[in-house]
Formats: sequence, structure tokens, C-alpha cells
Amino acid sequence: MSISPINPQVNGAVDLAEATSKGRSRPIFAGLLSAVVPGVGQLILGQKCKAVILFVLLTILLLGFLPLRVLRFYWGFCVLYVGWIGLYIYASCRAALGRHLPQTSRSSKWWLVLIAPATLISLSILGAVLTREAGFRSFEIPSTSMEPTIRQGDHIVADMIYYRSRSPRRFETIIFKKDNIFIIKRVIGVGGDVVEGKDSAVSVNGKGLDEPYVEHIGQLGQSPFWLSNFGPVDVPNGEFFVMGDNRDVSLDSRSPEYGLIDSGTIVGKPLYVFSSDRTGEIIK
Repeated sequence: MSISPINPQVNGAVDLAEATSKGRSRPIFAGLLSAVVPGVGQLILGQKCKAVILFVLLTILLLGFLPLRVLRFYWGFCVLYVGWIGLYIYASCRAALGRHLPQTSRSSKWWLVLIAPATLISLSILGAVLTREAGFRSFEIPSTSMEPTIRQGDHIVADMIYYRSRSPRRFETIIFKKDNIFIIKRVIGVGGDVVEGKDSAVSVNGKGLDEPYVEHIGQLGQSPFWLSNFGPVDVPNGEFFVMGDNRDVSLDSRSPEYGLIDSGTIVGKPLYVFSSDRTGEIIK
């Protein structure tokens, strides 16, 4: 039996092809890792200085979520999320392209078709988790009961731990749960107050309120009686009398069926509008 000699040229070509294939898969793997944790891909590719810079930037952004909680402010929302998105896209795409590598080790630009969506999914999920952990949630407003302060269709950011350390005060807007639904109203009376309404004028402890935030869209006498005339209502400690700013359509504590709001149902405070024709407006 004869044995054919190994052709060193053919064997060398195969080894080179395998090495090239492995070299090109390395940036792709690095890009996917950086889509989860920015900087890890750069570290794998030997870019230690760039990896350190990306790790530092990631740490700063994480501190922005917690403990700094800069999402309390609209400018913080803009800076944090622009930085978050930019960091993830830059880290993953740059790692996947491997521009600093030899031409034979670079991956095809077409791999970005896979890596870019993976990066967007990753940053969206992780961003949402961090936002929740920091105590913030976003809501879309389906009703007109708080107009003109909060309009139907507004997207708002709310601080869901705002009232863990203190109780709501008069005239603050709050978020509470009723019948397992998140609702936004304004506090008019707190424990110990007496709230009364006569011909749409509201008084607390016998003193009439100046309410520049209120909107009336109906005509006196055409709405249910309790919308314009109610009380006097004695508010016990630990409960709140709430009303919507759109007084002629809001179902709230003026209605005997609706009643007062217990402090245990209050879950947060609306902060600002982040998506609307008045983006960035603070909710007061």
C-alpha cells in the first residue's frame, strides 16, 4: 500500500484559512459581548485602554441610575439615555468591526445587521431594568381628567419611591392604585381637613382655594350635581381627598361612590412629560 506524500503548500493553505476564519469570528464574538457589557469586547481584542475608558463611562452611567437617580430631572433623563444608547452602540459596533486588526482578521460589515439589533435589544432591556430598580416608571395618559396639567396622550416619567419617606401635601399630584389601575389626581385635602364645594368653588377648612391649574369645560348645571356641590367632607388621618384638574369630567373624591384615598394606595409622583408636543414640561 502506497502513501501519498503530504503537500506542504496545500496544508499551509488550509491552516491559513482556518486561522483567518477564527480571526474573523473573534471580533463578532467581541461585538456580541460588548452588546451586553460595553468594554468586554475591547478587552478580548486586546484594546485595554479603550476597555478601561468604556468601563469608566459605564460606571458613571450606572451611578446616574443609582444612587444619584438623575432621572428625577428631565435633563438627567436626556443625558442618561443618550449616553446609555451611544455607549452601547459604539462599544458593540466598534468591537465587531475590529478596525485595529489586520485586514485578514476583520469581520464583514454585514455582521452589523445582526449585532446592531442585538445591541438595541440588550440596551433596552437592561435600561428598563435599571430604571425600575432606580424607582422610576413611564406611563401613557389615556384620559383627560388631569388636563390641562397632564394631557391625554402624554408620556410621563414618575418617581415610584417619592412618597416612601414622606406623605403627600396639599395640591401635589400623586399616583395611586384603585381597582388595580394606576390613577393620577391632585391632593386637595389631607388628614384633619374639611373640604367643601359650592357652585364649583372649592374651600378647605373654610378658606376658598385659588386654583390656577383647574380647567372647566362644561356649563354650570349641566354636569352631575356632585361635581359642583359636595361636602363638607371631613378627611381622617391617613386618607386624602383628591380631585382631577379637569373638574367637569373627573371622577374623584367628590363622588360618594369614589370616596377618599388611603395612604397605602399611593405609589408615586408624576415628574415630567418626556414625549408630547410639550416634551420636558415639569408636572406641578
